[in-house]
Amino acid sequence: MTFFEDLRFALRQLVKAPGFALTAIVTLALGIGANTAIFSVIHAVLMHPSGMDAPERIGIMRTKYANLGLDFPDVSVPDFADALSLKDQVQAAALERTDSYNILHDGRTEHLDGSQVTWQWFNVFGARPILGRTFTAEEDQKGANNVAVISYGAWQKVFGGDPNVTGQTVMLNQKPYRVVGVMRSDFDWPRGKEVWTPMGLEPKEYSLDNRFNEGSVAAVRLQPGVSFAQFNAGLAAKSHEEYAREGQKGFALRSNWGMTATPVTEFAAGPLRKPLYVLFGVVGLVLLIASANVAGLFLARASARTKEFAIRTALGANAWRLVRQMLTETALLAGLATLAGIALGPVFGRMLLWLVPQSLAEGYTVEMSFGVLAFTAAAGLLTALIAGIGPSVKMVRSQKRLELHDGGRSSTASADKQRLRSAFVIGEVAMAFVLLAGTGLFLASLRQMQQINPGFNPHGVLAGVVVYSGEGYKDNRERQETFVNTVLDNLKAQPGVKSAAATTSLPFSNQDGADSFNVEGRVTGPNDPGPHSQLSYATADYLKTMEVPLLAGRWISAEDRSNTQSVVVIDQKLAKKYWPGRNPIGQHLRDDDRAPWATVVGVVADVRPDSLEEDVSDGMRYYPYSQVAAGMASFAVRTDGDPLALASALNRAIAAADPAQTAFDTGTLESRVNASLASRKLIVWLLTAFAGLALVLALVGIYGLISYVTEQRTNEIGIRMALGAQRAQVVALIMKSALAWVGIGLVIGIAMSFFAASMLKQVFTSFGGGVSSSLAVAMAALLAIGGLAGMIPAQRAASVDPARTLRSE
Repeated sequence: MTFFEDLRFALRQLVKAPGFALTAIVTLALGIGANTAIFSVIHAVLMHPSGMDAPERIGIMRTKYANLGLDFPDVSVPDFADALSLKDQVQAAALERTDSYNILHDGRTEHLDGSQVTWQWFNVFGARPILGRTFTAEEDQKGANNVAVISYGAWQKVFGGDPNVTGQTVMLNQKPYRVVGVMRSDFDWPRGKEVWTPMGLEPKEYSLDNRFNEGSVAAVRLQPGVSFAQFNAGLAAKSHEEYAREGQKGFALRSNWGMTATPVTEFAAGPLRKPLYVLFGVVGLVLLIASANVAGLFLARASARTKEFAIRTALGANAWRLVRQMLTETALLAGLATLAGIALGPVFGRMLLWLVPQSLAEGYTVEMSFGVLAFTAAAGLLTALIAGIGPSVKMVRSQKRLELHDGGRSSTASADKQRLRSAFVIGEVAMAFVLLAGTGLFLASLRQMQQINPGFNPHGVLAGVVVYSGEGYKDNRERQETFVNTVLDNLKAQPGVKSAAATTSLPFSNQDGADSFNVEGRVTGPNDPGPHSQLSYATADYLKTMEVPLLAGRWISAEDRSNTQSVVVIDQKLAKKYWPGRNPIGQHLRDDDRAPWATVVGVVADVRPDSLEEDVSDGMRYYPYSQVAAGMASFAVRTDGDPLALASALNRAIAAADPAQTAFDTGTLESRVNASLASRKLIVWLLTAFAGLALVLALVGIYGLISYVTEQRTNEIGIRMALGAQRAQVVALIMKSALAWVGIGLVIGIAMSFFAASMLKQVFTSFGGGVSSSLAVAMAALLAIGGLAGMIPAQRAASVDPARTLRSE
């Protein structure tokens, strides 16, 4: 028979058993659809970010100071110049600096997140505008005509999608800018930016004196055929040139400074990267469980077709012929399930992104592509092999022992099939246990992290950011101080406000500032890069508003002004590190050799800057807000009521101080702290869903096996009951088998769980708490599932009529 004849025969067999076919297709479709959904998201997030041409050739440069334990995606202008000089490796390179714009349009002031970029920024990403054009080299000059490219979202939000927007002049930060282009909706880099303007670097910024003044993101597009390993080798050579220029006592060598580049496909995913890999492994287990279930169904169906295969064997069909027929049937079922996966996978993927917190999923789109289609087809082929090849081989081996005259019954064949089905069920239980235990471990670690004290009280605090608009604020300490004090006075006069403060670095707000500093009397060794920490400028009521404990000395006061002695407050981490066992009050430190010494006047508790998962802070220095020209202010307002109810009060206070300024990123501080755990919460939520699916599949598998075994033992049970066995004894006999399989699966699952947990500890911080309780809950759940799955067949077996059984014998 040809393949098409096998296919027609397989169709007829499945039509004869619609219940079996539907169950198998739905079971496989669940596994394939879940895998396709996760892979479609992985493809969109990790492999091919939208709006980029050939993203595998795009990289983001990083700076590392190995001796300081620092590695971050910012570079200095001289670093960027080094990358540009590697012409044989770099096709295009560009810089980006985050900026903020207040746009005056139709009499309203709105805030737009934006970036200053060098003119090749869009060329690096291969991004093309939907209207107009991007920047030219002539426009990327200091003092050139102000031009702007806006995002698709800003085009819709501010201009209502006006097709004639290009050429229009808009007021950005009280300056006229001409709109020259509108980007496509699929380009979103950096994430969430709504307007781009030319950076206009001055020649002096390329000076090597700015080498360690990182404040820009550098993107590079490599030449065709150039690998990131080659490019990083070129950057390493540039680093050694800096070592040679500075000499043995230079900061570059002492700090073990260097440059590298990371592919944008790795960098862009950010906090979604770990959850997606975990979930990909999870849905792989679900697919294996579904395949094992279908393999069990085929074994049960093979039992019903024993006589058919015995006759075909007697008529001359060889083992390969029978295996081919069985594989054709499994391939047909898997093919139909794969079609369902192709149809539903991307839909489920978009639903998955919809469930992902907006802060993590913004800018990603899920579409069907060749890569997703290829993966889905491979998943379908894999399920066909898993579901069909084992039952096929076992069935053929059993058929060789069949005798035609006995009607195809063979206890040996049944035992073989039972052992194989038992192996499938044990595997299902083990994999389901791993999913349940993993869910419990992630849930326990999430609860532990939610109880971590960030060093301040985020409850009841409203936060909002103002980036100063207008030349009058640039480098003007007095005007900035006057604005901040006026806003704070206006806020404190509002009903419900307990306190209000301003800072340049509000925790959990992506506003980290950091630099190196000097400690008076501290001698720097040959391999010592010197002290380094985060820093913030804050107003007098900051501690009261944030409820940060003061441990020694005093906090910044209203008397600490720009014309008074420079003072600084440090956290406990810096105090222990640089003055162990000593009183740091009265000690002195400064940013560099040109700055005045600042006197340490107080010590406060440590504050986590942006994560509950791990504390990456090197310590914090707090300076008076009035002693710096900051360029921005983050306001924090504490209330006993609903913080969001104060949003309008914050806007009014800002407008009263200066109508040209506006607040953005307004929200509760508590929500920002919670958002730092968004990726961990996503894992827990989706693990719970997939673990529930695994439980259902395990229930079906155990029930199917118990039903099959019970049917095979009907005569034995009837004889036992005829000899006096009670119903409870029969139920216990069947349940013993069910719980034995579950027990073996649990033993294997426990071993697998410890291995999985050890692997996850290397990837996730604060992971591994609550192991005992998680394992206990998972064991209880699967024992309950096993008991439930075995109870119905056991009750049915206990209802066997002994007389009818004996007559049938």
